[in-house]
Amino acid sequence: MPELSLVIAAYNEEYRLPPTVDKTISYLYGHKISFEILIVNDGSKDNTETVVKKLTSKYPEIRILSHYPNKGRGASIREGILNARGKFVLESDADGSVHPEAIKRFLLIMRERDDVDLIIGSREMKDSVITEPQPFLRVFLGYGFIYLTKLIFWAWHIHDFTLGFKMFRLETAQDIFKYQFDDHYVAEAEIIFVARKRKWRLLELPVTWSDNRDSRVRPFRDSIRSFRGLATLLLRSLKGQYGTRYT
Repeated sequence: MPELSLVIAAYNEEYRLPPTVDKTISYLYGHKISFEILIVNDGSKDNTETVVKKLTSKYPEIRILSHYPNKGRGASIREGILNARGKFVLESDADGSVHPEAIKRFLLIMRERDDVDLIIGSREMKDSVITEPQPFLRVFLGYGFIYLTKLIFWAWHIHDFTLGFKMFRLETAQDIFKYQFDDHYVAEAEIIFVARKRKWRLLELPVTWSDNRDSRVRPFRDSIRSFRGLATLLLRSLKGQYGTRYT
């Protein structure tokens, strides 16, 4: 069993995925970390599946999961994590926007501390490093979403609800993702909501992050969908869909 399972959702990522995988695996090899990588092909319409199959020939640690049609990043990460076999599970993006040094740093904490079940990567903490910032409009709308989420979750101590870079203990991930329903715009926020609702112990840590200007994000459209997603999340909670975990 590998120590670490890395889950990457990929939709039309034939160009960005290979350099991300090469860089990440080089880092993991260099630090002698036992790992597997699960790449979830989310109904890609380009050559992503072919590219990933070539990567599996180069790196035996890679497994590919594919589904059609496209379901969304949230659904893909959920599928990958529920198929993970590592002691610890990390979700990350196909564009490699977070510097891989965070992998070892997070892993060391998970190894050494039994009072942490989930580590949240953050771009918004004092020691976070942004090497390539987002355009102003995305930053502005992003802060609006963050503050509304803080209010709804009553989680003023959490800084970043949207970054797709989180490390879990396997049993924590398996529990959280049984109750993570959003397939698209609020999946990352829902992970945090479910973790707190089900009394898992969270730690937020800064990361080094760079914006990818090839992002497919559409600020106004996606912001509206995100706000609707938060309303749906709150409704699920009021209906008791997230259950109760007794510690």
